[in-house]
Amino acid sequence: MLTIRRSFVPFALVAFLLAMLVGPRALAADQAEKPAVRSTPAHIDAPKDQHDKDHPTRVRPAPPHHAPSPHDPVNINTADVRELMTLTGVGRKVAEKIVEYRDHGPFKKADELKKVEGVGNGVWEKNRERVVVTR
Repeated sequence: MLTIRRSFVPFALVAFLLAMLVGPRALAADQAEKPAVRSTPAHIDAPKDQHDKDHPTRVRPAPPHHAPSPHDPVNINTADVRELMTLTGVGRKVAEKIVEYRDHGPFKKADELKKVEGVGNGVWEKNRERVVVTR
């Protein structure tokens, strides 16, 4: 039969607990040494002609993407679903219905938006300052 010394059990327990405490920190320190991955895409400037082949390719940061603001006007004849969703009270389904409604022809006046299912007087009143119509 295997006999274990009494003094060995507490030592093994302490060693195990210490490894559990230090382990995640050691892992985090190991990951901190890795080089950072570029989070934004880059645009590459390729050589312009055959004589420029020896010129190294230049990498420049991507231009900032203009996300629609909740204060920008929204043209309901040209806006995509994402931009329509910036209107107060308009979710994905209502935005998709607005796009579908345009399939029958463009809006002539901004208040025609109320004809779309899911857009009532409340949604219209909250957004009337932002809704624009251009053809």
